Amino acid sequence: MTLSLCRFALAFIWIYQGIVPKWLGPHDDELAMNQVLGASHEQAVWIAYGGGALEVGLGLAILVWWRRRWPYQLSALGIGLLSLFVLWLAPQFLLAAFNAATVNAAILALSMIALVELRRS
Repeated sequence: MTLSLCRFALAFIWIYQGIVPKWLGPHDDELAMNQVLGASHEQAVWIAYGGGALEVGLGLAILVWWRRRWPYQLSALGIGLLSLFVLWLAPQFLLAAFNAATVNAAILALSMIALVELRRS
């Protein structure tokens, strides 16, 4: 039961984050974070689309290969790296009402719980 909740929650978060702020816009905050890297507006849009594809892909991988450890490990590693990116290059985004710190902490916790549950089963 716990693994199923983690799996569906993680898949939803990754797929939602890939589609809504990146593909259906992309959102100004997504573009601003990409432009911190020195990307032009057009490049920032393409980075957002590519990042969205990776996030949707990870969400789908969690749904398909939910009995494997690697999707949850990739989820934890990916969110850890994204968190370091925001902390180092764009810390102003940690002050927003719905910010990277809260979403990323939830993704990391769900990924770790899923890994523990997989070990138990």
